[in-house]
Amino acid sequence: MKKDIAINYGGTNSRVGELLVNRLVPNHFIHAVGPFVFLDHLYPTEQKPKAAKPVSGEFAHPHRGIATFTYIFSGELEHFDSKGNRGTVGAGGAQWMKAGNGIIHDEGPSPAFQREGGLLHGTQFWINLPGKNKLEEGKYLALHSAEIPEIELPGDAGVVRVVIGKLGEKVSPVETYSEQFIYHVKLNAKSSYVFKTQPGIEYAAFVPVKGVKINGSLHENSDLVVFGPGGDEIVLENEAAEATELLLFGGEPYTEPIVAEGPFVMNSKAEIAEAYKDFFNGKYGTIDYEGTDVSLGG
Repeated sequence: MKKDIAINYGGTNSRVGELLVNRLVPNHFIHAVGPFVFLDHLYPTEQKPKAAKPVSGEFAHPHRGIATFTYIFSGELEHFDSKGNRGTVGAGGAQWMKAGNGIIHDEGPSPAFQREGGLLHGTQFWINLPGKNKLEEGKYLALHSAEIPEIELPGDAGVVRVVIGKLGEKVSPVETYSEQFIYHVKLNAKSSYVFKTQPGIEYAAFVPVKGVKINGSLHENSDLVVFGPGGDEIVLENEAAEATELLLFGGEPYTEPIVAEGPFVMNSKAEIAEAYKDFFNGKYGTIDYEGTDVSLGG
């Protein structure tokens, strides 16, 4: 039985630095899907070649209580943080950063991408950490495209990339602290795929550009679909003569209180106040743009 579509939301435009994004989660219908409390879609934007502008720290900002996850459809992004991590990831890869007890990070187009130009397109999720993990030390992972496991769909229908979590025997290398998943589904022309869901798990789909029929309803152009609890199937259909793609994501419900303010997501207002206090007292450290580790991150 197909799952009901409980919410269909088109998002709200917002500026992040110099970039235009579509803010999809949270919204006035929902505050989270599983542990995912935030989703921004960086619209596909053609960047003209230019002289590379070094990172200046202008857009550096703090986080506590979450893991940030940037997934790149096209382009190349560079990451710096106050734990001494640095990484550059291109199309099909991702940047995962556990903010834990406090971190400052900066992220933007890499110097090589700035010089060459091209299409910049991606998403950023915030993953809410369980209360017991919110004050742990921060971590970082640069996840390259070749490191993300893939599953071939039957009938040459396409592939599923296991970006976070597991599917069948395939397991993502991204560290998780609750049951959660992001699957990047690529559907070939005139193809379909029936995804079987599990009880007790929250599910959503995000369609970045080209249309996909989801349980009989067409969705496209930065559209969010959130499913209700009933049913056990998500039917994906591509009726076009070219390939399309979408993200399926979700996980077990987050049952602790959620208190979010600015870049911090904690379990109480007192913890939010403490997060701000520690930040203003310099406890999150500073970013050393010259001396950061360019290899694997901490």
